[in-house]
This record gives sequence, C-alpha cells and structure tokens, in this order.
Amino acid sequence: MNNQSNIQKGFMRKINTLIFVFLITYSFFGQNKPAYKLYNSKGHKVSYQRMIKKLRKANVVLFGEHHNNPISHWLELEVTKDIYKTKNIVLGAEMFEADNQTPLKNYLSGKINNKGLDTLARLWNNYKTDYKPLVDFAKKNKLEFIATNVPRKYASLVYKKGFLALSSLPKNEKLWIACSFTN
Repeated sequence: MNNQSNIQKGFMRKINTLIFVFLITYSFFGQNKPAYKLYNSKGHKVSYQRMIKKLRKANVVLFGEHHNNPISHWLELEVTKDIYKTKNIVLGAEMFEADNQTPLKNYLSGKINNKGLDTLARLWNNYKTDYKPLVDFAKKNKLEFIATNVPRKYASLVYKKGFLALSSLPKNEKLWIACSFTN
C-alpha cells in the first residue's frame, strides 16, 4: 500500500507539473499581449490584432497613458513596433519638452550618447525604464521623434499667472508653445 501511494503521489506531481507548464506556456504564447484587455468605444472587447489593423489606417495615433505605469509604456512600444512593420511613422512624446528637441535629435543621430542626453535634456525619473526603449527603437530605425510638451517654465508661468502671461513672452520663446497668439 505504501509503495502504491508513493507511485500515485509521483504521478500526481507529474500531472501538476504538466498543468503548471501548460498554464505558463499559454499565458506567454497563447494570448496576444496578455497584460491588457482592449475595448472599443462601445465597450466591446477587441483583439490586439484588430486594434493594430485599425491603427495602421490612421494618420495620427495618440496613446494616453499613466506616466508611472510601466505596462502602458510596454504596450506603447509593442504598438509602435507593430505599426512600424507596415507603415512609416513619426513619434512624439510629452515626456520631452519642446526646448529639449535638439538634445533628443542629437541622441537619435548619434552625436551624443545616453549620458549626453541625460545631461542636456530634462528627463523624467522613469525615463530609463519606461521611455528609453521607445526612444532607442526610434534611434535604431532612424525615426523622427518630436519633443511635444511645453517647457516647464511656461507651464509654471500659466499656472501662476494664467494664459495671458504667455502674451508677454518674446516671439522666439513662443515658438516652444503649441498655441496661437493674437498679438
């Protein structure tokens, strides 16, 4: 009886191991982009491939994110890679302020290295883990990458004094701001 019990336990361990391996394999390979569930504007579940198919037809794709969520940054990179397979693209990120465009461009072209970009541009704390992979994808594939955010000093000015304070800026400084001025 004891020998038969040991055989049954060994058999059950093998079955449990196989089930565990199957579940792990399925979670990695059985689902496409398993970290996300995607929904359309009507609340219906959409597959990743269907989303990519629609995005490839678009002229502009805006990707909303939680800045401190590494999963959303991972998905941005995956979406970028998949769209790029069939379409020329230009990237942009609010993580870079417009007055940091030159250091960003110099990094992408190889004129400066990572340390140079870190020294010359104001990078967010999570740049290396969350944004750098996207920037390096652009560098590797020679893609244009636009610094899309307003410089902090102008955002601070608006916060403290309102939008009218921007009217007092010299014309060359207004070039860093994506808005229109009537004067």
